[in-house]
Amino acid sequence: MNKIILVVEDKKTEQSVAKELVLNNGTKVIIANTLYKAENFIKKFSDKLLGIITDMHFPIDDGINAEGANGISVVLTALQHNIPCVVCTDDVAHGAQYIALAIERLELLTSHTIPISSNKDWANALEKLISLTENNQ
Repeated sequence: MNKIILVVEDKKTEQSVAKELVLNNGTKVIIANTLYKAENFIKKFSDKLLGIITDMHFPIDDGINAEGANGISVVLTALQHNIPCVVCTDDVAHGAQYIALAIERLELLTSHTIPISSNKDWANALEKLISLTENNQ
């Protein structure tokens, strides 16, 4: 069984919270802080990934800050590799109702469930990911 969860998050404090929760669940964790690193990890470890928990707003690459929702690209890459994915974002801080709408459209187009955990609730995101993986087995 796959035992690695990829967490995509650029803020160190949030990375620490997510990492501790995933490790306490008995699962290995890989942290990516940019879109390029996340996509490279997905391609390299796709057969070993239990799932992905991704933030929405983070840089494209080191030194390249983007204001767009790069998490959408992570979700699309996860779907291409048939890897369960949960979005964990602070939608209140970003005022981002568009995130829920974009994810809803992706679900309709792909017939995949893509849960969203609001307010950077990593515990809730992990719970949703585990539930999603159990339902897909």
